[in-house]
Amino acid sequence: MALKAILESLDGIDDATKALYVEKDGKFLLDVEGVDGFALEDVNGLKTALGKERTTRENLEKQIVKFKDIDPDRARAALEELEELKKLDPEKEADKIANAKVEAAKAQLLEKHNGEITARDERIGHLTKTVEGLLIDAAATSALAEAKGSVELLLPHVRSHTRVKEVDGKFAVEVVDKDGNAKIADAKGTPMDIAGLVAEMKGSDAFGRAFEGSGQSGSGKQPGAGGGNAPKRGNFGGTREERAAAIADKFPELKG
Repeated sequence: MALKAILESLDGIDDATKALYVEKDGKFLLDVEGVDGFALEDVNGLKTALGKERTTRENLEKQIVKFKDIDPDRARAALEELEELKKLDPEKEADKIANAKVEAAKAQLLEKHNGEITARDERIGHLTKTVEGLLIDAAATSALAEAKGSVELLLPHVRSHTRVKEVDGKFAVEVVDKDGNAKIADAKGTPMDIAGLVAEMKGSDAFGRAFEGSGQSGSGKQPGAGGGNAPKRGNFGGTREERAAAIADKFPELKG
């Protein structure tokens, strides 16, 4: 049977159980030693205090809702300004009051103006990036199409090696190396253009295979170069002419 925390009387309680209680304020309390934060205590006061704190919190939350859109710093500054204005005598210090109002209006206009400038600069930056992207894509697409390169495969690589700069009030696409420096086309110091970049890619091992219609391999050279239009010999897996030439070389007795 569980022991009660408080007894009004020990009547009818056996001696062993009586020894577990101590008398306090006319009542008998179960004598418990606190361990690890657990103890037998009167929590009525704690409950009352907790209830008051919750009520106070709820009231404060209701008050805060009224001021949720107010900037505390600006409100404090406005109150300080109001206190200064209260100290002025309208009849004797009309100029000060007028100046204070003018300064306040100027501050509001300046804040609004700065906000508009920031928004405008952000808009200009966004539009500039859009224009730059369109310029690069248009020039790159045209150069890749002329060189019969895969726009889908090569355009991202062209973008990574180009940027837009302003020259005499006009935008121009500039080719750059992996370090972001302007790329030079020849010993004269001529800046490389996108057409030159595409030509360089066409002759490279990495990008050459993304070009078609020129008979180029990854090295940018035509197979059988220097041999006119003669079919490549010894190629049993090549074209019909190449296979015929390979068979003729392998079995000369079949000629004639």
